[in-house]
Amino acid sequence: MNAAPRTRAGFVGLGNIGKPMALQLAGTDGIELWVHDIAPEPVAELSAAGAKATASVADLATAVDVLSVMVRDDDQVREVLAEVLAAVGDRPEGAPLTVLVHSTVAPKTPAELAATAQPHGVHVLDAPVSGGPMGAAEGTLAILVGGSPEAYAAAGPVLAAMGSKVVHAGPVGTGTRFKLARNLLHFASFTAATEAQRLAEAAGLDLVALGDVVRHTDAITGGPGAIMHRDTTAPIEETDFWHGVFGHVTALGEKDLGFAIALADELGVEVPLARLARERLAPGLGLSGSGPAEPAEDKFADLPEARARGLRKMEEVYGFDMADGEGDFFRYTADHLFGDIWQRPGLTTRDRRLLLIGLLAGQGAADVLGIQIPAAYANGELSEDELREIVVFLSHYAGWPNGARMNTVVEEAIGKARRAAQKKVERS
Repeated sequence: MNAAPRTRAGFVGLGNIGKPMALQLAGTDGIELWVHDIAPEPVAELSAAGAKATASVADLATAVDVLSVMVRDDDQVREVLAEVLAAVGDRPEGAPLTVLVHSTVAPKTPAELAATAQPHGVHVLDAPVSGGPMGAAEGTLAILVGGSPEAYAAAGPVLAAMGSKVVHAGPVGTGTRFKLARNLLHFASFTAATEAQRLAEAAGLDLVALGDVVRHTDAITGGPGAIMHRDTTAPIEETDFWHGVFGHVTALGEKDLGFAIALADELGVEVPLARLARERLAPGLGLSGSGPAEPAEDKFADLPEARARGLRKMEEVYGFDMADGEGDFFRYTADHLFGDIWQRPGLTTRDRRLLLIGLLAGQGAADVLGIQIPAAYANGELSEDELREIVVFLSHYAGWPNGARMNTVVEEAIGKARRAAQKKVERS
């Protein structure tokens, strides 16, 4: 029997990810590897692994069937492709060449490269990778490919040798868009991680231990990808299975984000991503038809920091918009009570809210409870069940008349929130 034909593969760009990708090809049966790089060390290492070194990109272009390009940026990719196209006239007649662009480039670049290559009979696929140097070294990269089915099939053996998850996303350019969406999550998560680290550090926690816990639990739960199972971002109907699932996620998320924000406020740590996450979690999961709100401008940015800090806390505690005021009474309220006392370490905002609700219930101050209870509910500090349990508990100490007034406030707050949520569903 005749042996199956070997795929002649080329690789340009033997850097931190490119070199281990090429080593995977060098160790794969059925692939004959040719390599080029301006640095001699990785070329020597690949040669020792069985690859054939070439003096130029042009030499690769005339020798291989599939050419992988993993260079720094769009300009370098264009330079490599220009050298390839200048040499393809020396290829054997009827021998097609497929170029895989593994570099992450601008969204429009792959289509431009493909259009440039097409008159020369060269097929271009954008095939960026995800998984970093570790995934490259282990052959477990995710490779996200855009291009024609014919070119994708031709590159199949090479792609399979370098990655354990190869996705044909669609026409040329879709692989890059896929990678950019994936990396948006990646680096936004990094930014959120730095916010969490600042909070943990201010709270006196071990940051290395926190990182260990995050990696451990993400390996169990799937991390951010755990919510990515729907095939649309459209609002979810109440009868849909995912409405209940994401409703539970939202309730937990808003509660825990509320606690984290309260802790950050007390420790004087800025957590803008956490605030934005609490605002956008529900609509982002499809539980609101209005879509994510535009980020609000900080209307207190021009005020002295002490006043701005106090007014932000007042808005959180009261649950409605605040404006700056004048006079000593307002100054003591904003700068001292809310800018300092409400933000001292030792008690969370929720702790202070519970103490205040108990005091107000004992005084029969239903009017002020009418501010504190809806705000606590809207902020995710207290759930419906918790509010109703508080009524039962405090009624035994504050007296049933005061408890009855408090119960009225609680049920009105819950009813109003439910009606508002129903209106959002109807508008969607």
